[in-house]
Amino acid sequence: MCGIAGLALNPNESVEESQLHAMAAAMARRGPDASGFFRRANFGLAHRRLKIIDLSPAAAHPMFNETGDVCVVFNGEIYNFQALRKELESAGHRFRSKSDTEVIVHAYEQWGTRAFARFNGMFAFALWDGRHGKQAIYLARDRFGIKPLFYTIAGGRLAFASELKPLMEIPWIERKICSETLYHFLKFSHVPHPRSMIEGVLQLEPGHWLRFEDGVATGECFREMMPQAGLAAKEQNLSEAMALERLELALRESVERQLVSDVPLGCFLSGGIDSSLLVATCKDLGVNGLKTFTIGYDQAEFDESAHASRISYAFGTEHFCFKARPSDYFSLISEIPVFFDQPLGDPTVLSSLLLSRLAREHVTVALSGDGGDELFFGYPYQHVLSRMQTLARVPASMRGPVFGLIGALASQGAGTRLQKLQKATDVLQFRNEAELFQYFIGTFGPLRMDRLADLLVDDVSAFTTPFSALLARLRELPWNRKIEQVFLHTFLVDTVLAKTDRAGMAYGLEARVPFLDDAIVEVAANTAFDFKFHNGSGKYLMRRLLDNKLRHAGAGSDLAFRAKQGFSIPLRDWFRGELKYLLDEYLGAERLRREGIFRPHAVAALVSAHLSNHANHSHLMWSLVSFQMWRERYL
Repeated sequence: MCGIAGLALNPNESVEESQLHAMAAAMARRGPDASGFFRRANFGLAHRRLKIIDLSPAAAHPMFNETGDVCVVFNGEIYNFQALRKELESAGHRFRSKSDTEVIVHAYEQWGTRAFARFNGMFAFALWDGRHGKQAIYLARDRFGIKPLFYTIAGGRLAFASELKPLMEIPWIERKICSETLYHFLKFSHVPHPRSMIEGVLQLEPGHWLRFEDGVATGECFREMMPQAGLAAKEQNLSEAMALERLELALRESVERQLVSDVPLGCFLSGGIDSSLLVATCKDLGVNGLKTFTIGYDQAEFDESAHASRISYAFGTEHFCFKARPSDYFSLISEIPVFFDQPLGDPTVLSSLLLSRLAREHVTVALSGDGGDELFFGYPYQHVLSRMQTLARVPASMRGPVFGLIGALASQGAGTRLQKLQKATDVLQFRNEAELFQYFIGTFGPLRMDRLADLLVDDVSAFTTPFSALLARLRELPWNRKIEQVFLHTFLVDTVLAKTDRAGMAYGLEARVPFLDDAIVEVAANTAFDFKFHNGSGKYLMRRLLDNKLRHAGAGSDLAFRAKQGFSIPLRDWFRGELKYLLDEYLGAERLRREGIFRPHAVAALVSAHLSNHANHSHLMWSLVSFQMWRERYL
């Protein structure tokens, strides 16, 4: 886990060393152990290193080939690097280190951009190619976008970095908010890729590479998240026992690959299905004394620490639980803009930060259960959408008037129950498939899109749903497979993985996600849907596998079949009490009028409805406050 940045300027310009150092310093938290730089006329690379594999100076970045005309700066891990290294050594390549980074250089020499599809891992890298009397930079990002990569091209120049912060150091990048991004951020609580919150700065699409040479950018997709051809094909007719065996084998392969580390490694443990399976698999692989980490709460509604303790006991881990108090969260709020390069409206960033801080006190690498819900249909929102296929066939002209009338009547009253009814009728008035899906990505809390538009001064009426193009590509897929793909391309990339990456990097902790390993993705893509969503329960096959492991360990199987609890905090009540100062400070009418981004009266009505207990707007207000804190720091 590291940070990368770089520049490719016009031929008559030179990259200044001070500029590269400033970009590296802006992301120092990503790599607290070392820094490295490369300059060649109008090209430059910068790197911050968190040492994980091969701690020696031989593994320092930038890393070159034997002749010094190809080099790379890299963020992430290539889990199949040992197999690739053997193949490359057989082809005559010579290695100077034991790191996975050096494999990238030689694989590119051997196979060109075809090499990128052979990497099983999480990665974002920049590769400089100075061969044949030319200079080009390649940017590449893993298939799920586990590792971030931002870039901008303007005036024949390229600038890129692992986070937005280093790009703020570039004088020719205008710090202008993208109104369309802000509009979508308020709905989804995240910034939908490929946009960023800054106009003209983009996020490289997951599974894509970009080539920049002579001021011209080209690129293509080298890896789909889940191949649509496989999803659309007839699913394999396996028995449940055979499907379980296949999943267990893939999980063992994935975890075994991701246990490779030259620094201490542990595992996040919430007590849920995903993290519990990771811990059980570590036990199967003979890992003794595995350190596990949990955040607990005094409020039973949010606390899973007792379940995590039972899992820890069953599989013999060295368990650490931090009982978080409200004051622990409140002390972190002012630091969020420091840790997060662009606003993220998911309030559980606070819990993720506390968990990463706890883990970093004991280990440098932690396994995380991210991806299990998306691949194996674990979210309640997915379950609701699954049941709406029939309704989606009913024309909007028939649904709209009926549910519109009910919603109008509900809006005349007050209280959270009527608010929920109004939101439900909003959903049921959807005009097309894209509009239906957008209600279930992020959080159900925010208002309908036209009401969100009333909060903004800019006219956003022409903006469309950001994943309309995605749905067009998925048109031929079965309904439930389409739901999986939408959640993978949106919520997983832009909320779940972004949150895990930034929270870990805040403390120099590498978070690995075994469920997004190639082996498990292949199993998920070819698993019959009934083995995912069965009798109203998601992640059925994963639950059955955990049940088997718990029984073998002599523990109660109730842990495998309990309802999904989620990862939440009591934000609704905090905004009416200890955190009301945030509303006064960042959403006050005078400030909003001066800044000219949000309409003061519309925001005031939102806040008033929440404070008077007529509605629960906590998620939307958190998004507004998060944006305001971010804007105050960077713009």
